[in-house]
Amino acid sequence: MLNERELPLIALRAFVVAARSDSLSSAAEELGVTHGAVSKQVRLLEDWLGQQVFTREGRSMALTPYGRVLAEQLSQSFRNIESACHYVRRRRSKAVLAVEAPSTFAMYFLMPRLKRFETANPDLAVWISTRMTGQTPDVSSHDLLITRGISEKIGGQPKASMALFAENLTPVCSMDLLQEKTIEAPEDLLAFPLITSATRPGHWEAWLQKAGLHDRLFEGGHRFDHMFVAMHAVREGLGAIVAPKEFFPGKPEWRLVCPFPDQVVTGETYFAHPTSRADPRYLRRFLDWLEDEIKG
Repeated sequence: MLNERELPLIALRAFVVAARSDSLSSAAEELGVTHGAVSKQVRLLEDWLGQQVFTREGRSMALTPYGRVLAEQLSQSFRNIESACHYVRRRRSKAVLAVEAPSTFAMYFLMPRLKRFETANPDLAVWISTRMTGQTPDVSSHDLLITRGISEKIGGQPKASMALFAENLTPVCSMDLLQEKTIEAPEDLLAFPLITSATRPGHWEAWLQKAGLHDRLFEGGHRFDHMFVAMHAVREGLGAIVAPKEFFPGKPEWRLVCPFPDQVVTGETYFAHPTSRADPRYLRRFLDWLEDEIKG
């Protein structure tokens, strides 16, 4: 594996320009250097590679097979670098707050509300990354980490973690499903397929116990590996699931309802963990907004 410090970046840039030019003179003019300087960088690159990248016939030059491969890959890489630099330069007037959150929390709580934050804070962009259950939080790449059920500080950061809210678990189903049968009592839900996820076992059993439906044998139904996948099945009208009431209502087009919103079981608590790289000014603004959204 090459060390980045070993890469002859000046020679690589000179080669990319020369590869798309009709002559070294044209490449030198584009780079603002002499013909000899470009020729020297190409020779240095060939010495470093141990391969010729150009064939020379008099004053004309043509790419070798290795040169064509290298030119194609480097050209794309330099275009990516250029695009990234243009993007960052356009964002000079806008700060960025990188937030990592569990997938279901991000999809059903954070993202449906994020436009409101961006409208109220045009100078601050929030970049969201998602984390699957069981994955280790990425401390080094984010300003704020949101976790479910993990209250201790993440990564030994000196800044305090903050509790956001505890889940209030209750059945959720689609409006289309309710049109098939009137739901008046908790036991009416048993007429529908009961959807579960492997990452949240025991939710239905706990809620049925709380609703007074004791000694019910729970078996069958749709079972998915993750909660956010199971929620897609609910939105498609395939059954009901027990999920955090705080996630609903989300978007109107989801057409999701909680038929018994006052009958809840307490689930895990979500926590916000600032990291040492976060700018306190932007972090505080986002956390204040998040608290208001939770209260609202």
